[in-house]
Amino acid sequence: MSEEVKESGTKAGPGKSRQGTVLPEELLGHTEMTPATPEQTQRDASYGSGSDDRPGLPAEPGKGTRSTRSFDAPDRRADPIHTIGDQKFNKDLATLRGLHSFLIREATTLPENFSLGELNCLKADGATDKGRPPSDDEWQAVEKKTQVLFALLTDTNRKRFLVSQMPDFLPRIAVWLVAVSIGSMILSVLMAEVTLYSKGVNVALMVLFFLLWLMSLGAIGSAAFIGFNAISVTSDITFDISDTRLIVQRIVLGALFALFFTLPFGFHEFLSFVKSLSNSALNRTTVPTRSEIAFTNQSLLLIMPFVLGYSTSLVILILNRMISAASTLFGAQPASAKSVSK
Repeated sequence: MSEEVKESGTKAGPGKSRQGTVLPEELLGHTEMTPATPEQTQRDASYGSGSDDRPGLPAEPGKGTRSTRSFDAPDRRADPIHTIGDQKFNKDLATLRGLHSFLIREATTLPENFSLGELNCLKADGATDKGRPPSDDEWQAVEKKTQVLFALLTDTNRKRFLVSQMPDFLPRIAVWLVAVSIGSMILSVLMAEVTLYSKGVNVALMVLFFLLWLMSLGAIGSAAFIGFNAISVTSDITFDISDTRLIVQRIVLGALFALFFTLPFGFHEFLSFVKSLSNSALNRTTVPTRSEIAFTNQSLLLIMPFVLGYSTSLVILILNRMISAASTLFGAQPASAKSVSK
């Protein structure tokens, strides 16, 4: 073998490298393994830890290197074939997927050979990529599979599934309402102690903060009612917490009930409550004074916005009593009296 190497070295012309003849021997493993020098070790380490992941391929001088991992990265661009631009279809598909996952977690026996199939590959469009409309076959597949899965739910599992479909914005709304309530109360205490512009402006700001405080407390009561249904504190869930429109309507009604039922007689109590709150913070005595007892009564009265926002049955009872009283005042005969007279 050494003689063949010598002959090939003599046949090679001047200026030609004999690396081409040595390379087959290196590949076959016939060359002797010599210990690596420190320079070679440092050079190999630089090749392995550099931006190029392929060892033994040094970068050309003056040119940047590119990692070979970029060639293996998947193409994350939007797929127009599997991107759907219909919001209702995407919502129904998300409900179907959630129901399918829920039944699997509950170890419910599904029909034989049941699978979502190609529906798992569909996704909703975004701000940058526009999707296509769903086909008739896709609509029919979503409707049929949803009907099949809902038929497998018991009453208890149905309620649990509806709880899991609660919109994500409800906790955020509750946090914002609490922040508005606390902020309006703090600013009201500040207005009671410090005159920023004039007395009239301070009173107008106090009225504004009072309205914000009332409506936020009523909305917090409505959110608490929805939350109690979500965690199944009540034995019978009477509110569909998966419906976004009903949730928004319930919160708005709670704020309106708290506003209109507390506004006629609550502002004076609110001013006294704010002043008593600031005075109690500055008073260091522990003996309850007359003003502190009044402060307790005012605080109990001002819980009413929350209660009115929480309980719709209480609001309906108050409205019925008011309607009955107004009917009696104007001479209308009650329904019970009419039935007796007949």
